[in-house]
Amino acid sequence: MRAGVMDERLPPGTKRALTILEVLMSLAVLALLLALLLPSVSQQPISSRLSCVNNLKQVGLAFRTWAIDNDEHFQMQVSITNGGAMEFVGTGQVFPHFQVMSNELSTPKILFCPNDVQRTNATSFNSGFNDQKISYFLNVDAIPDNGSNLLCGDRNLTNQRWTGSRFVSVSNGTAIGWTKEVHSKRGNLCFGDGQVELDAVRNGSPRSIVRLPEGVTNRLAIP
Repeated sequence: MRAGVMDERLPPGTKRALTILEVLMSLAVLALLLALLLPSVSQQPISSRLSCVNNLKQVGLAFRTWAIDNDEHFQMQVSITNGGAMEFVGTGQVFPHFQVMSNELSTPKILFCPNDVQRTNATSFNSGFNDQKISYFLNVDAIPDNGSNLLCGDRNLTNQRWTGSRFVSVSNGTAIGWTKEVHSKRGNLCFGDGQVELDAVRNGSPRSIVRLPEGVTNRLAIP
């Protein structure tokens, strides 16, 4: 050993500990890797959910605009001869009610949720436009003068339809649940005043979402 220089070799069997600098460098590298990897894992689901919320906001606005131009009535209360879709209510079909709002909606693409892998969006309100191009249910009994009334929302409800029917029945205090389809046991809802609740109800902690007068029943048409 040269004078003035200590021998840094450790005795046999002795483990060398990491210095503080080495620990900090390791954490910095790990943080960088997480920053690079996380966006690819989480960004798409988040952006898709926000896109769905934006779709419902536009749908709610379209309903409000249509009602203003039609003496404060939704198309479900206006006959076909007057430009509405009232005669389709009993069929449980959803697309005719959106079809008469083509001017207000501008494009049928906003009726499709990016997370709805079982559906594809329509490119036109005419050719090929049907319930299979729609991701959202419609409350055919919703009325414009009740802003707290449930208007529409993600179609993947766990609530059971009537036998042989396309309707789900809801009344005051009804709790809504969701299947794994679309938003994985979560759902977005749009109300008569155009407000949208993101993840309005999550399975496991359901809460009442329907606000109706006692004794009143509404029908949700599921596409």
